[in-house]
Amino acid sequence: MFFKQAILLVVFVARINGYIDAPDLPFRNVSLSWEERVDDLVSRLTLEEIQEQLAKGTGGAPAIPRLGIEPWEWWTECLNGDVNNNATAFPSLIGMGATFAPDLIGAVAHAIGIEVRAKYTKFSSEGKYKVYQGLSCLSPMLNIMRDPRWGRCEETFGEDPYLSGISSKHVVLGLQGDHPRYLLTSSGCKSFDAYAGPETNRLAFDAVISTRDLRTTFLPAFKTCVQSGTYNVMCSYNSINGIPSCANKELITDILRNEWGFKGYVISDAGAIEHIISGHKYINNSVDTVAACIKAGCNLELGPSDPPLVYESMVEAVRQGKLQESLVREMSKPLWYTRMRLGDFDPPEMNPYTQIPISVVQSESNRDLAELAAMQSFVLLKNNNNFLPVNDSTKFWRIAIVGPLADNPSAQISNYSPLVDLRYTSTPLDNLSSLANQAEYAAGCNDGTVCLSYDKERIISAVRFADFVVVCLGLGNRIEMEARDRTSITLPRGQLQLLKDAVRYTPENVPILLILFNAGPVDLRWADQENKIVSIIEAFYPAQATGNALYHVITNRKPYGLANPAARLPFTWPSSDDDLQPIANYSMDGRTYRYLNTQPLYPFGYGLSYTKFTYSKLDYPKTISAGTDLDGTCVLQNTGHYYGDEVMQVYISWLNSPVVTPKITLVDFNRISSIAKNETRDCFFTVKAESMAVWREDDTGWQVYPGRYRLSVGGQQPGQIRKANSNVLIGEFTVTGTKFLGKY
Repeated sequence: MFFKQAILLVVFVARINGYIDAPDLPFRNVSLSWEERVDDLVSRLTLEEIQEQLAKGTGGAPAIPRLGIEPWEWWTECLNGDVNNNATAFPSLIGMGATFAPDLIGAVAHAIGIEVRAKYTKFSSEGKYKVYQGLSCLSPMLNIMRDPRWGRCEETFGEDPYLSGISSKHVVLGLQGDHPRYLLTSSGCKSFDAYAGPETNRLAFDAVISTRDLRTTFLPAFKTCVQSGTYNVMCSYNSINGIPSCANKELITDILRNEWGFKGYVISDAGAIEHIISGHKYINNSVDTVAACIKAGCNLELGPSDPPLVYESMVEAVRQGKLQESLVREMSKPLWYTRMRLGDFDPPEMNPYTQIPISVVQSESNRDLAELAAMQSFVLLKNNNNFLPVNDSTKFWRIAIVGPLADNPSAQISNYSPLVDLRYTSTPLDNLSSLANQAEYAAGCNDGTVCLSYDKERIISAVRFADFVVVCLGLGNRIEMEARDRTSITLPRGQLQLLKDAVRYTPENVPILLILFNAGPVDLRWADQENKIVSIIEAFYPAQATGNALYHVITNRKPYGLANPAARLPFTWPSSDDDLQPIANYSMDGRTYRYLNTQPLYPFGYGLSYTKFTYSKLDYPKTISAGTDLDGTCVLQNTGHYYGDEVMQVYISWLNSPVVTPKITLVDFNRISSIAKNETRDCFFTVKAESMAVWREDDTGWQVYPGRYRLSVGGQQPGQIRKANSNVLIGEFTVTGTKFLGKY
């Protein structure tokens, strides 16, 4: 009783101060339950008002002045920062996936959420409710990176469903915060589902896919995201087996809502509902399309900025008897519930998030976090003779820093990032120049990363007298991004020639460090085998802290191993185009490490360190009953010379399953931080029963079968030709009995 009275007092004070201009209606009564408030609000809306709310996911759902309801924007991107605004720019999601550090991913997401909230408070106070100015995040993206040529690889956490799911959980928790009443922002998992290229005809593409591949590869990460409490899910552009995702009842009602218990709202990808008519030609008119999408479970249209919008035919669909008004009203409720949980109809004083000052944007702590995230995302692919780290106290005489990414701030960030703020942005040239008494710079490519205009003489001039050469190559959003697939994984021709010329004209015995900025892999066979290229760093798109982070990692100039590379590849790095399947083929056969039929250049989970780790004393039960988890332990020791992090990876294989299974699959991982030289740590892992289950041949659900399973624990996959700086322990266990787990 006291709590209710206190809240009512706050409401009364807020009204006196002018925070609430609407009548004293139950949907603003904070002593009522959320459900009572939502029901009251929806009951007061006309069908026409609901239509406008559900149709205007883009550009701001309109205000309802008679109820004192302000406009609302449903489209905000929070992948790498507060997109298209001045905000801290964090590394791309593919780089964050490489960290194998869920806590770090969560911390970054929370920092992004804090800045988005602060920006929203400012925007709304100025009456601004446009795209990228709201609180409803369309993040994280959970599509599987099944083809390296796909333009949106940079937005994913990689190719593994388990890694993507665990990463998404921490993004959801970070973006939404931990307040018992209010959301910091709302998160949204996209794009649901089987959307992973090709981009060229994505608005009409039909992903023909087996139920087993859908359940085993494409759905699991989304299930984890839903279980983590996300408030929205975005349906994708493509069709799945002939049915557009946003009109796919099996996908967004039977699976998402009924199997997984999702209570939030489904939002279409931008223009996806229009393209059900114009692209997929699945339905030929707006009335039937809005009826199909609403019945399938899609609450909100994210449409083009210009009318007509398909969902603006909703009232007409009701008039024609193709939609029930009661269903339309129910479909609007998750939207109002989300706004309420974001604090939209409560007095501002009740919500601590409204007090976040704009000064948090690009705060020192957020800039430090961006730098740490970049450092911990770099994958060391090659380090001959332990060339790295270099000693920055003994300077080189002359360093050459060359390539189209050596001093290119806009190309070192990924798509859907904040605006480049040069005050807080560092490039390789900015920081690595200090490694020598004199620095020479040459971009070499007069037209950026496409490098059709290559300046050979400038490269020769820069490297010919150097005693250390850094070559910075990559792709950038001019080559890979949404709506921009590659046809090949070869480097742009001019960049490959630049690299070869740098090697040819650099003096003998002068080390060359290659740094790559890309999401999708490139053909690195030549660089991998070239002895003068002593080290290779995969940097992905590290964003604003690029130069600072690279300097710290190259010199290992941070305490407790924070700058010692420990990231791992979140995807399989193929050797050449010959290893790739047709991009439009959605069979998983031959794709990702789980079904690979070829030998990769670098395997999933691979990455080097400046130190060495040794695993021993693997202990676990050798026999378990079907449906129970397997818990195990091992001992990890740093047997090298530096502090460092280690990524423990746990895999299983099915040795005698009666149905088709992945060849191997990741079931647990842990980034173990700051292990000192000679230090020993006890490590713990769990193989969940769900991870042992396979999809039944009759498509009725998941089942754990009796049989033998191989278990591996170590710093990379078992049996890899290319070795990391740690060993792998291998054992077997037996499952007795059978356990049917149903659909999930």
